[in-house]
Amino acid sequence: MSYRAPYKDLKILDISQGFAGPYCAGIFALYGADVTKVEPPEGDWVRHIGTRFGDHTALSIVANRAKHSICLNLKKDESRELVLEMARDADVMVESFRPGVAARLGVGYEAVKEVSPKIIYVAVSGFGQKGPYAQRPGSDTVIQSFSGLCSVNRGPDSTPHRVGALIPDTTTGIYAFQAAAAALAGRDDEDQGIFIDANLSQTVSAFLAPKIIEYHLEGGTPRLLNAPAGSYETANGHVGLALVKEQQFKSICECLGVPELVDDPRYENFETRAQHMDTLGPVIVEQLKKRTSEEWVKMFREHDILADKMYDFGDWLADEHVQETNMAPTIKVETVGTFPFPTIPGMFPDENDTTNQPPPQVGQHGREVLTKLGRTETDIKSMLESGALALPERSANS
Repeated sequence: MSYRAPYKDLKILDISQGFAGPYCAGIFALYGADVTKVEPPEGDWVRHIGTRFGDHTALSIVANRAKHSICLNLKKDESRELVLEMARDADVMVESFRPGVAARLGVGYEAVKEVSPKIIYVAVSGFGQKGPYAQRPGSDTVIQSFSGLCSVNRGPDSTPHRVGALIPDTTTGIYAFQAAAAALAGRDDEDQGIFIDANLSQTVSAFLAPKIIEYHLEGGTPRLLNAPAGSYETANGHVGLALVKEQQFKSICECLGVPELVDDPRYENFETRAQHMDTLGPVIVEQLKKRTSEEWVKMFREHDILADKMYDFGDWLADEHVQETNMAPTIKVETVGTFPFPTIPGMFPDENDTTNQPPPQVGQHGREVLTKLGRTETDIKSMLESGALALPERSANS
């Protein structure tokens, strides 16, 4: 087993769409697994979310590097049979249909287990396979709203806001990978298959566990954590300010030029400061506007205060630490171009590594996958004519 590619002997069958399921399978690909992505003839719908660059969007690039793509119409019998044939040799299968749809299509867990008794079957959904909301469609925004995540991301006017990143989808992909990896690690020759219910709702509740516990124990919305920690405007931008020790509040007051606040009983500790942010907050806001972000950060760090300038992505990419540690190595994708791609912690990209392999075009490897399964050109032509298979124009005409 290679440390860089620990899953190089595994086969993953990915019939999921969107981001969570494909991201789960995509992590396996980055660790060396042979991942075959089955897409509908028009391609995975995530290829159409966001700005398109040929067959790709940023989301589809992140979720599908180093995979092989084949386009099959699962409403056709021969396509379903082909999926079951691929499942026979797979170690892990990932799907993201609404609960019950995979079974109706003939590619659910029970059908797959018949041909692959030891399969690790990952079913990604919004609200899980059971319960009153099982059939309810769930997107990242829906789950952020349902889970309470938006309630802990309030603006100055107290309006709850969606977090501007795919937190439920991304964490579900990671948790699903984690669960499947654990199942693989514990599998032996006697084990039967396992069904993993990886749903966005449960994922975000696990992610928010400290906040949910606080809500219960405090009898309502948790108080502001470590007040006056937060984001503040400066003379030329914004800074993020954090406190983990009571002593740091004294240091902040000294830096801001308001040492008298330290002896004010309203601001004695984290709890009382949280209760009086309506009076403390405006003072901090007023003082921070008097200097630039760079000046404040330098001063705060000299006083052992946790703070940093609030970056945009351009600032982050240009940062000397990001560049020196190669946190976002450059990759090249046909029809897209060359761009930085942040790596997963613990991966060590080099020229021969899977991390540098691009995502596939829609159906790019269809002919290759079918040939390996023993299909002839006559078989491929028949599938094309029946609508069971779709190939890229160049490949279809070759």
